[in-house]
Amino acid sequence: MPSARIQATKGLNMPNKIRVGIGFRVSDEVITQIEAVDPNLEAVPLFGLSSSSRVWSDGSPEDREALLRDVATVDILFGPGGIPGEFLRAATNLKWFQVINAGVDRLHTEGLLGLGYKVTNVSGLTAASIAEYVLGSMIMFTKGMHTAMRNQAEHKWLRTGSVGELAGTTCGIAGMGAIGRETAIRARAMGMRIVATRRTVMAGDADPDCDVLLPFSENARLLEQSDFVVLCVPLTPETRHLIGAPELDLMKRTACLINIARGEVVDQDALIAALREGTIAGAILDVTVPEPLGPDSALWDLPNAIVTPHISGSISGYGHRSAEMFIANLRRYIAGEALHQLVDPQLGY
Repeated sequence: MPSARIQATKGLNMPNKIRVGIGFRVSDEVITQIEAVDPNLEAVPLFGLSSSSRVWSDGSPEDREALLRDVATVDILFGPGGIPGEFLRAATNLKWFQVINAGVDRLHTEGLLGLGYKVTNVSGLTAASIAEYVLGSMIMFTKGMHTAMRNQAEHKWLRTGSVGELAGTTCGIAGMGAIGRETAIRARAMGMRIVATRRTVMAGDADPDCDVLLPFSENARLLEQSDFVVLCVPLTPETRHLIGAPELDLMKRTACLINIARGEVVDQDALIAALREGTIAGAILDVTVPEPLGPDSALWDLPNAIVTPHISGSISGYGHRSAEMFIANLRRYIAGEALHQLVDPQLGY
């Protein structure tokens, strides 16, 4: 249950107030910090908007109507990107939506980015954590630890020959954004060569964290020369099934695909076939289609696949840190300054 402090705030509609809707559970401290930015700010807890709430999944019609009325009064919304479209379309007074996620692909797909309000995200918040996941999984794969863990589960002591080294190999990064850059920095520290693609590359462009920087249109060159292909792109119509059978055929037979982007970036059936046939050596997937991955998926039992349940960015204190980013942006909003991490509604990120 919300505390007395939060309950007392709900339902107020003071004159000349800028109403800030909070679409997920936060502490009293965060509420206080938000309202301390400016005396005209009023925090309005709208916890029913969260996907963990039952208000919109199996709540009463009266609960839903009350929530719709509350949403219609807010000027600013701070909440998850998974808020149902009916609530966002009801937010007719909304000027700015700060999403607590980095990816806004669902909002883009459902046409919720072009409704007239600004959208910002928390891109970069978990970039270091995800980059650590990528490097850790590279080491796990190169040293054969995934095979050793399977053998351990079966009580088998099997030496599978020599292990590889990351030093001297090529790390291909599709999408040189915040996560891609943090990955490049760490991979370089391991002695790897970095080849990366970025959407906005002009002829002659270079990047201090890359050995080779390519435009997105030259993804084939990245695939052909990389020992590890790391997918760091946002999910957009342009990147859906970015990796399919033709792209997997371009990769080295010794290469490993790492996906920390979205499951839909990869044609999963084509990937399963490539793993079975030895077209590529392996895949490390923190994202799948669907999520959770169904118990009958072949990915669970493929010896050259490592599957984790979308954990690479699950850092401790995520909510608190996203609130800090929001409050910093809120100060800019009140001061009339440009917002950070502004999403382009046309590009979808």
